[in-house]
Amino acid sequence: MRLRYRLYALSVCLVLASCLSTVKGEKHKHFWDGRKDFEKRQTLEAYKRDTLPAIERFQTRLSQAGAGVFKRDGEVSDRSCGKNKSGREYWNTGGRGKPIDINLVIKYGKEILIPAGFTVKKERKYENGDITIFWLNPEDGGYVYTIVKPNIHTGIYYISGCRPTDGSTTPPPSPTPTERWTAPEPLTPGTAPPSAQTPTDAQSPS
Repeated sequence: MRLRYRLYALSVCLVLASCLSTVKGEKHKHFWDGRKDFEKRQTLEAYKRDTLPAIERFQTRLSQAGAGVFKRDGEVSDRSCGKNKSGREYWNTGGRGKPIDINLVIKYGKEILIPAGFTVKKERKYENGDITIFWLNPEDGGYVYTIVKPNIHTGIYYISGCRPTDGSTTPPPSPTPTERWTAPEPLTPGTAPPSAQTPTDAQSPS
């Protein structure tokens, strides 16, 4: 499962056109952890209470716009993070639905994600038509990542970044959606669908 998460993180790095495993001068801090001091970031409990509902509304709007029922292609997870493993981090692979107009993804992201703190937006277009969009919360950390692969799927993935906890952290919410995606492993942006790949294509993102 962690390999799947790392593949998604790699995809986000490709969108950003750079990927540093840690922020300069802060050994335990990743680029998605936010620039606030650890103790001043939104807690994981507050993230689940206040931020996750906004992300879920965004995903619901994508469903209503034509993506339909999203199907999971991974799990959700809470895990320890940061110096001395004192923080907690939430990951959710979100799932995949039908492909939709990328302009609707942008529209709903602007309406819902930006007010929720995801104010930095990065977009990347690939030669095969894939489009990825990444929204980052630069203060408290975390991001929402979307991909539209024409004629294949719309995907969403999100992570909280490493956050303090008040000690009342509950288990990860039940995965939403509950139905599992049955296609092969997630595709790296810019690659062809499995049916069109040669062994070399499958291993080498364009």
